[in-house]
Amino acid sequence: MTHPDETNHSHDAPIEPELGALLGVFALHGFIESLMEDVDRKVDSKIDVPYFERKILVWLDHPKRLGTLARELNVLPSTMTTAADQLEARGLVVRERDPDDRRAWLLKLTGDGANLRSAMVVMARTLLCETLELTDDELNSFAKTSLKIHRNIQKYTTC
Repeated sequence: MTHPDETNHSHDAPIEPELGALLGVFALHGFIESLMEDVDRKVDSKIDVPYFERKILVWLDHPKRLGTLARELNVLPSTMTTAADQLEARGLVVRERDPDDRRAWLLKLTGDGANLRSAMVVMARTLLCETLELTDDELNSFAKTSLKIHRNIQKYTTC
């Protein structure tokens, strides 16, 4: 006898696309969070980087102003400054004057920061392509959709 929660739902009516998308996002977010907790230990067991700070490293594909990062991550500038201080203390980023505006500071990855970011890229590829079995075309489509979602959310959120 099968428990009601263990029934095969493949013969049920298909779930609404909106809810299917949410279920996928919830599952992916939880899975990524658990994997990202292990990334820093695989790169260097001496580096323990909190989740929010790893998100900053992901966004640092090139040097950026702290204010830009705060907007991209939808956090207060003071929160970004504190996180940048922590990343700098760990030797993962440095602050440099913005050559276009000497009043502003850019946050830039160090060699160790770039190595950690590269490890996260490898983890993401492994997760999305190998674990979740996405093809390169599916990954590119997912990336475009995800970035569109991010841009649209940024329009409606403020700190």
